[in-house]
Amino acid sequence: MVMDSLSRILNAMFPKVQINQQDPNMLTYSTNHLFFIDDLRIFALKEDVVIKMMEAIDEFFKIVGLEMNLEKSASNVKSLFCCETLEGVQRYRYLGVLENRGSNVLKSKVMNSILGNVKKRTTMLSKTKLNSVNLFHAINEYAISLYNYYIRIIKIVLTVKYDNF
Repeated sequence: MVMDSLSRILNAMFPKVQINQQDPNMLTYSTNHLFFIDDLRIFALKEDVVIKMMEAIDEFFKIVGLEMNLEKSASNVKSLFCCETLEGVQRYRYLGVLENRGSNVLKSKVMNSILGNVKKRTTMLSKTKLNSVNLFHAINEYAISLYNYYIRIIKIVLTVKYDNF
């Protein structure tokens, strides 16, 4: 609820960046930030705007009694002292998705991580005493559902390979 106020402040005070879709048939949109629960990602074309946005966010956090988690924060603006500065091809996570400094999703690393977690969860479930019907329900809901979370964020495309028909 309190983050809605911050969203309105950021929209009123700072310029928006136009975000184009790769598909020309899709709509473009403009924003200067994205919120997801307690995660915030800010966008600006100039470093000085990022700095001013961070100052406004810090001031807002002080007023409402929130603190930024410095361990989970990163920036590509060197003059910001609030968080880690990304250098070169360093990576960070946003909503659990690994990205590089240019906001490019590192798809193969994310997919390998998801697969590893699915295998780990499936192995754990297979050690339970669930009957086959309940085991498959559990695998679908607890293990494979990981793909559902990431499917739009990293644009998972299924490819089916048919051999010797």
